[in-house]
Amino acid sequence: MPVWLGFIWTSPNTLIGLLAGLLTFQRPSVRAGLLLFDRTPRGLTWLMLRADRVAVTIGFVIVSARPVEGQLLAHERHHVRQYCAWGPLFIPVYLLLAIPYGYRRHPMELAAQRAAGEISDQARVRTASRRSGRR
Repeated sequence: MPVWLGFIWTSPNTLIGLLAGLLTFQRPSVRAGLLLFDRTPRGLTWLMLRADRVAVTIGFVIVSARPVEGQLLAHERHHVRQYCAWGPLFIPVYLLLAIPYGYRRHPMELAAQRAAGEISDQARVRTASRRSGRR
């Protein structure tokens, strides 16, 4: 899918992300085609730190309590690709999958972690084996 089409498809999410970003009381920066609110932990990002959350991606917007670079940027960029694929369905699908999987085993999070090099496919196989009772 062309990037511009993904941008249009997920634009409702990006508007929600922009509203969330405004709650950080920061000026955004633009990097790698993304709108980043990652300068200082104020407002929403201060609350995220208190809740032990580093970053959240909503459409083409990343709200982060620390600078977005390296693995974190790769992880969040993968979520942007997921948003481009799912469009306005991303948030409901993500929340529905969170019910049976939680955060640590969430398929969309595991995919983003693999894309960022945070986990390997071997770790994924071990996790699946534990779930099925095999060792």
